[in-house]
Amino acid sequence: MTISLQFIIILAYFVILLIVGLFAQKLARSEADFLIAGRNLGLVLCSVVVVGEWLGGMSTIGVSERAYTSGFSPAWYNISTALGMLIFGLTLAVVYRKHHVYTVAEMIEKLYNRNTRIVAAVSFLIAYIILAYVQVQTVGSVMASTLHIPLNTGIIVGGLLVTIYITAGGFWSITFTNLIHVALLYTSLITVFIIALVKIGGYGGLFRALEEAGRNIRVYQSPFGIGVSRVFAWIIGGIFGAFAAQASIQPVFAAKDLKTARNASLLSALFIAPVGIMTATLGMVAATGKFANVPNPKQALPSLLMSSNFIPPWLGGIALAGILAAILSTIAPVMFAVSTILTKDIYHLLLHKEATDSQLLRKSRIFTLVVGLVSIPLAIYLRGFILDTAYISYAIRTAAAVIVVGGVYWVVRGKRIPTPKAASWALLGGTFFSLLFVILKYAVGFKVDKVYGALFSSLVLLIIISLIDRRKS
Repeated sequence: MTISLQFIIILAYFVILLIVGLFAQKLARSEADFLIAGRNLGLVLCSVVVVGEWLGGMSTIGVSERAYTSGFSPAWYNISTALGMLIFGLTLAVVYRKHHVYTVAEMIEKLYNRNTRIVAAVSFLIAYIILAYVQVQTVGSVMASTLHIPLNTGIIVGGLLVTIYITAGGFWSITFTNLIHVALLYTSLITVFIIALVKIGGYGGLFRALEEAGRNIRVYQSPFGIGVSRVFAWIIGGIFGAFAAQASIQPVFAAKDLKTARNASLLSALFIAPVGIMTATLGMVAATGKFANVPNPKQALPSLLMSSNFIPPWLGGIALAGILAAILSTIAPVMFAVSTILTKDIYHLLLHKEATDSQLLRKSRIFTLVVGLVSIPLAIYLRGFILDTAYISYAIRTAAAVIVVGGVYWVVRGKRIPTPKAASWALLGGTFFSLLFVILKYAVGFKVDKVYGALFSSLVLLIIISLIDRRKS
């Protein structure tokens, strides 16, 4: 009975998303409409797309997974991304919007040259393909644990759902469905969070229950329980990642004017941070064992929401739909970021410069469909810790952020100091070292976080090569 009711609620939600997404197809009549909503988004719509992109599988399932074993500290993931969007709104949001670009790589070309744009596009493809399959994997995990279906079936169903509606309406589909996603997520998450604190007896009761369950209470109470080095890596990745995140900056490209671009970025920060606290708390409530049996940390949040000992089945179904909403709200813009990069930075720039608007619209839809279909097998066969895997993309975007910030702000007497050669090598170096640090971690137990490798290698290369090039010239 419980499963049937939750299944019906989630199925109904999926049907609503498909209807809304397919309806948006009527608005996607040109390349600009499909990729950036014709640059017509107002403050509310622009903000919900940004918020939805950040509040996905990592912000919900990923944070609760880590909080189940590490306490409060995983909430830094959301706090760091909120800080990133706050700083981005105060600095680069207006800079990006006024250049009328479609991609971050296109912005990098305006700062440097065409070759640097190509390097950036390839790096971003690596980053967002990783992020796309991780998000698809997450939605599959939630569906598998809640509907008692095989994990691979959940991955296929979730991946196909998103692929269908974004292929139909492009960025307009993402905009309208994210409005629904964000509203449902906040309504259900706040409700469940309050119920959890009341039932467990506040944070005092929570920590007592954790201690009774044999948990190391100092780790759970500490803001750095997951490790000081990793927390600071998340902060660096969250802040710098916001400066070069195609999926979360694309709504800024779609904003109707400069003021909307800035204010939407600032407003999104206010909505992103609290979700980390709420999902971390729910992960710890699951760890007490009082309300649900959790088979593994990844299923901490879904198992809690499925338990009739915790909340009524109808509310659990709505809450689970809210968690799925969070994940779907991120999968769509992340997948779409890949197809936008393929359309503008690869196809239009390198393969067909004279493509017409109708040709670009058709290619955009084809690339969107292909990206969605490719993400599904990647999600099935490549598995690991959600936050660990996703932060490879953050490391790569951190390297890209270094060259963007350097290109915009490292100016002396009206002359931009970083050179195109330095920017290209900085991005290549950052991408290489972020991947190398991941390999070394699993091969020999290397402890330095990949974000540090990306940040310092790209920064050093940008500075040294720029100074050498300027001295030669």
